[in-house]
Amino acid sequence: MDEPFYPISTQLLKDPLTFSDLVKTGCQFEVDLSDSHRATDDFLGHISDDSDSDDATDVDCEKLFSPWTRTFDELRSLMHRVNDYIYKRVIREGHPEREVVPERARVAVRYSGYWEGEGAPFDSSMLRGTQFEFVTGQCKVIEGLEAAVLTMRPYEQAEFIISYKLLFRELGCPPRIKPKADGLFKVEVIDFSLVGDSGACDGVAKEDRDKFFVIYPKAQEVHLHGKDCVKRGRFRIAVSSFEKAINSLNYCRLANEEEEVKQTQLLITLYQNLMICYNKVNKPQRVCIAMKAVRRLTKNNPPCKALFQEGRALSALGEYDQARTSLLKAQKKQPSNQEINNEILSLNARIAKYKDATRDLWSRALSIKKKKPQETDIDPIKDDKDKAFADEMDQLIEQFKSSASMSVNLSRKMYSDKEFEIFCHLLKDRDMKLTLSPVYEDLLTLSKLNIED
Repeated sequence: MDEPFYPISTQLLKDPLTFSDLVKTGCQFEVDLSDSHRATDDFLGHISDDSDSDDATDVDCEKLFSPWTRTFDELRSLMHRVNDYIYKRVIREGHPEREVVPERARVAVRYSGYWEGEGAPFDSSMLRGTQFEFVTGQCKVIEGLEAAVLTMRPYEQAEFIISYKLLFRELGCPPRIKPKADGLFKVEVIDFSLVGDSGACDGVAKEDRDKFFVIYPKAQEVHLHGKDCVKRGRFRIAVSSFEKAINSLNYCRLANEEEEVKQTQLLITLYQNLMICYNKVNKPQRVCIAMKAVRRLTKNNPPCKALFQEGRALSALGEYDQARTSLLKAQKKQPSNQEINNEILSLNARIAKYKDATRDLWSRALSIKKKKPQETDIDPIKDDKDKAFADEMDQLIEQFKSSASMSVNLSRKMYSDKEFEIFCHLLKDRDMKLTLSPVYEDLLTLSKLNIED
C-alpha cells in the first residue's frame, strides 16, 4: 500500500483557532490537505476543462521585490479606480470566457503585499511556497484583499492599492504596521469553484418540497457543495450531499417535459458522482445499486463514467467477469481513455493472480500436486511439535463443527507452510472446505459443506 502523501510546504487549518481557546482549554485542529486531492477534478468539476490555470505555469514566477517603490499617489494616477478604497491595474488579462470571482466560491490565489516605499513584502503566499485558498463571503481574509479578488477572473494578474480602511484601519499594529497604512498588493487568481450550500434544501417550506421549480436550484446548490467536498477529499460528507439532492429531486412532481429532462440530467450526474464517492469509501455494493438507477434513467445506455465506476466496484466484489464486461463497454465509448485501459490491464493481472492462488490452494487442500508414489500417503505429522499443533487444530475444528456458524475466517499469515499442510491434512476426512478470498489474498474461509442425507 502506498504511503499517504503529506505536502511539505506550509499548510492551512481546516477550521480556525482562537488564541484564548488554545491557551485556556486547549483544542484539536486538522490540517487542510486539499492539494493532495486535486486528481478528482477531472471527474467532478469544470475546473480542469474550462480553466486556463495550466497555462499559468508557463508564466515567469513572481518576483518578491515590490513593483513600485515610489509614492502610492503616483501609482494611483496609472490605475483604474474601482471604488473609494481600491485602485486597480491589470497586468495580465483573465480568461475571457470565465466570469469574475463570485460570492460563495473557493478561490485559489497567489499574492504579495507591500507597504508604501518598501521593497520587501510584509506578507506573501510565495514565501510559504504554496497557493492560498479561501471561500469568498465568509470573512476569512482581510476585507481589502477579498474585495480585490472579487473584481478578477481566473488567470488574471493585477496590482491594487487598497486603503487602510479595508486593511488594518486607523490604528494599524505598530511597529510592523503603521497607523493608516495603505497597501500595494500583487494578486493572481489561479481558479475558483462554487462551493454551494449543503443546507439549501432544508429551508424549503413543506408545501413547496414537491415543486420542481423550487427544489431544482436548491438541489444544484447541494450538488455543488458535494463536488467541493470531493475536491478536498471529504468523500463521506460528499455522499451525504449527493444523496440529499437525489432525494429532493425524486420527491418532486413534474409539470412538463422540460422539467423531466432537467431532472433526469441532474439525477444522472448526481448518481455518477455518488458512485465515485462510494468507491472512494469502499462501498462497492452501493455503487452497483446506484448503477441500477443510472441504467433506468438512461434507458439502459449508461455513460462511460458510470460503466467505469461499476467495473471498479464489481472488481472489488470479486465479480471479475462482470467487471471486465463493464470496463470493455466503457472502453468502447472512449477507446483512447488511458485510465480505462490501465484498469482493464490491472483487472486481467488480478484475475491471473487469483486463479494461480486458487489453484495452489486447492492443490494443497486436496493433495493433487504431483508427488512420488511412495510419498502420496505420508503423514505430515513428524514430531511432538507437529502433534501438539495437530491436537490444537483438531479441537478448534471440532468446536467449529459443533457450533451454529456455517463459516469462519482465518488468516493465511498465521500458519507456516508446515502448519498449513497439517491443517489441510486434518480437513481431508471432514465435510468442510477451505477457500481463498477473491479480494484479500491472505484471507481463508473455512466453511461447512451442506450435505443432505
